[in-house]
This record gives sequence, structure tokens and C-alpha cells, in this order.
Amino acid sequence: MSTSLATAPPAIQVAGLRYTYLNGAADRPALDGVDLSVSAGEKVALLGPNGAGKSTLMLHLNGLLQGEGKVEVMGQAVDHGNKKLMKRIRAHVGLVFQDSDDQLFSNTVGEDVSFGPVHMGLDAQEVGKRTKAALEDVGLSGFEDRAPYHLSGGEKRRAAIATVLSMQPEIIVADEPSAGLDPRARRGLIALLQRLPQTLLVATHDIELAKAVLPRTVIMSGGKVVADGPTTEITSDAALLEHCGL
Repeated sequence: MSTSLATAPPAIQVAGLRYTYLNGAADRPALDGVDLSVSAGEKVALLGPNGAGKSTLMLHLNGLLQGEGKVEVMGQAVDHGNKKLMKRIRAHVGLVFQDSDDQLFSNTVGEDVSFGPVHMGLDAQEVGKRTKAALEDVGLSGFEDRAPYHLSGGEKRRAAIATVLSMQPEIIVADEPSAGLDPRARRGLIALLQRLPQTLLVATHDIELAKAVLPRTVIMSGGKVVADGPTTEITSDAALLEHCGL
């Protein structure tokens, strides 16, 4: 019997998460007791000034960082000592970095997009199928043989998202996806994010993107969650936004 929506675990569950970068004992925590729950299929904006802890939180969701507290993905606790479990969790969570050049490192776009499926151990036919579908999803069909460094900023961003889509994750976590894009590329990105069926957690300073794509907004400041609610309400609270440096 399939699990009902009422009893399904959250896509993301974080409780009491703390993390301090090792830059000196006196440094304040980058994360200071973060609690966050995101249901399957939710689309959530993560707002906050630079240094609020947004990127640090995201890096915990597929185990790139390890702090103190609880992190669960699709009902499974992130456990760095269990390599098989971590492989499954990283397949659940697709991370789109702020700088697309951190995600595009191969000679061709096709090689970049197929990298994840290849390392998942899939056969060549399935790899090709996923690569083609991911490029179609982001509007880059026919770009398989293009060199990533010849792409425009918007094309790079879409190619980076395709590298994640090819792994068919349930959750996509994106760090400042609209940063540095011109208006046309930004509109294309918004349209793409609106089409995606996955659970989305998007760290951004782009309040208009949040309004267009992400019905729920969480604000972080000083390593803590300081506000959580409907995007329309959060983004219309000028005093709150000003207080949080937004």
C-alpha cells in the first residue's frame, strides 16, 4: 500500500542544526539552531542577507557539510558514516551552485549533463535518454556538443540545472539562480522553475523571482530562521524586510 500524503515524511526536515566554520573559536556559528520542514512538492524561497547561513544550510542537505543537529531527506537521516545511504540521499537532492562554472567542467554540455547518470551506474541507453530529456526540459536541445565556455550566462545556468535534472532528483536546491542574468535570461529561468515538478528550495535575493515561483518564503538572519510564511505576506512586510537587510 502506498504511503498517503497525510503520513508521508517531509521532503526536508532540519531540527536544531548548528555549524561553525573553523576560522577561530570566537567566530559565531554560521547556523545557530535552524529548524525547517519542507513538504514534498513545496516551492520555498530562502531569503536573507549575505552571511545569513543560506548556502551553509543548503550544503547540509546532501551531506557536503556536517553539523550538529538533525537533517533528514525524504525521511532518511543524513548519516556520513553510511556511504550507501549518502549515495541515495545525494540522488534525492540536486544542488545547483550559484556559479555555473562550478558545475560545468567537461569539454561539452552533453558530457556535463550525462556525468551524474554515468556515475550512478546507469547503462548507456538510459544515460542518453536522461541527457536528452534534461536538455529538452531546459530548452537546450541540440547543445550536446557545445563547449560550456561558449554559452551565454543564461544558457550556462540552464545547462547547470540540466546536470541536476538528468539525475531525476525529488528535490532541487538552488543557490542564487538568477544572479548575474540579464532580463531575458532571468525571464527564461523563471519560466523554467515554474515548470519543474520537484520540491524546490531556492536561496535568492531576487524577491520578484520568489513572488513568481515560490509560494512560501523563509527568511534567515544570523544563522537562524527569523520568519516563515506565505511569500505574498512576507514580501509585503517592508519593516521585516528592512530589519533583515533585504
